[in-house]
Amino acid sequence: MPGAHIPRAIWGGTGGLSASVFFVGAKTTLTPALSHRNGRGWKSGSSVRLCKLRIPFVAFAALSLFAPGLSAQDGHPDYRKPDQRPHHDDARLSSLGIVATQSKRLKLYTDGPIDRVQSVGPAADALYEALVEYFGPLPPARDGSEFSVTGYLMADKQKFRDAGLLPESLPPFLNGRHRDLEFWVNEQETDYYRRHLILHEFTHCFMYAPDDVHIPTWYREGMAELFGTHAVDAAGHSRFRAMPDAAEHFAGHGRIPLVRTETAAGRWKSLEDVERIAPNKFLETPAYAWSWAACAFLDGHPRYARKFHDLGRHTTGLRFDPALRELFDSGGNELRTEWSLFTHELQYGFDLPRAAIQFQPGKPLAGNDSAHSVDVAADRGWQSSGVLVHAGAEYEVSANGEVRLANVPKPWISQPQGVSILYSEGRPIGQLLAAIHREPADPKAEESMLNQIAVGRGTRFVATTTGTLYFRVNDHWNSLADNDGHYRVTIRELAAHK
Repeated sequence: MPGAHIPRAIWGGTGGLSASVFFVGAKTTLTPALSHRNGRGWKSGSSVRLCKLRIPFVAFAALSLFAPGLSAQDGHPDYRKPDQRPHHDDARLSSLGIVATQSKRLKLYTDGPIDRVQSVGPAADALYEALVEYFGPLPPARDGSEFSVTGYLMADKQKFRDAGLLPESLPPFLNGRHRDLEFWVNEQETDYYRRHLILHEFTHCFMYAPDDVHIPTWYREGMAELFGTHAVDAAGHSRFRAMPDAAEHFAGHGRIPLVRTETAAGRWKSLEDVERIAPNKFLETPAYAWSWAACAFLDGHPRYARKFHDLGRHTTGLRFDPALRELFDSGGNELRTEWSLFTHELQYGFDLPRAAIQFQPGKPLAGNDSAHSVDVAADRGWQSSGVLVHAGAEYEVSANGEVRLANVPKPWISQPQGVSILYSEGRPIGQLLAAIHREPADPKAEESMLNQIAVGRGTRFVATTTGTLYFRVNDHWNSLADNDGHYRVTIRELAAHK
């Protein structure tokens, strides 16, 4: 039958199923068509046209008895959920003060000035492509229609309710809510945050378009926050999953200062705490801030990004939680340490790749007269000294050398004591800092690397815990890329622990 093809598997499906179909007098193996290897649904190019296989129509009919529209993974329909959006009379709505703007993927109704939302449609279209690249292609629609969403941007909710556009059955929401292929968003004061919320809800519509999606609330909201956090260049092109670089470029976002405020108020959350955020807490902004921070950290960190990205291919059925547990278990105590450091010192433009720690357990110094020297680079975060210190022992650390911390307006040269005209986290930039990574780890104890020692040109200290000694050149976490040079640091043990 010309044009007949085997439908692709459910969105995000994984598995290695290959099917063999038996016919009278012949056996035809369709492994290339029904095998999945790349995590994006069916393998690229795997729609096999039956006419090319020369399979008679009766054979296709037999195959359809057990395989039509079913995924290889778990037997769920191989189509996205049906589009049940209502059709609206745009002329009537216009007479009520509600106008529409439309792009390929989004039709948006608003009771505000239409020029405020002209950039939203192109951004939503670009977001769709970014979501496909990240999560994989959506399953097809049964009617062959393209994926698109209807949104409602509301300055006056009652106007939308009177027009029949805001259902009474819609649960309460803080700033936005989605249901199937529709979403509702409250009007905002800033252009950035208006787009952010619309893109946030558009992401929900995309992620829940496949059937049988089962993901935790923190991940659902965190990923919508992650993709909603965007930057627009001078040509109007949008970049998603952006780390906010300055408050004025992301007006209304506020997630970074909110995480710092919550932490300073004693409401810091471990990753386990983020997992446990109750759904009703998402009627308050802190829940969104913590969920965004978790997703931004795991998505942007070079050691955890691949496994975190893979979670996006495990959102259907019961496959998400085992994949998440594998990610957290493989990260172990090092993941807990880096999350704690990230959230306690989160800044605009935080450079996750350069802040990433290469954990290298140290070895004890040989004796009182022994010393160990190491170079500490200025363009990275915490770096292992290779020395294991013991709780109760006294050590001496000395440092020399120069580093360059910036080039504008001229090179900023610093020695280990730091440059006192500019501070980061309460200490001069360029100052040599030390911290101990507790070994063995104690998940119930406070993160030991939060207790940092100002070394400067030199200092003596008694180790408060046993672990590897780490160093860094103090600077803003968004300013590491233009640093250069290193300090030479020497560690000596003065008095052994008892």
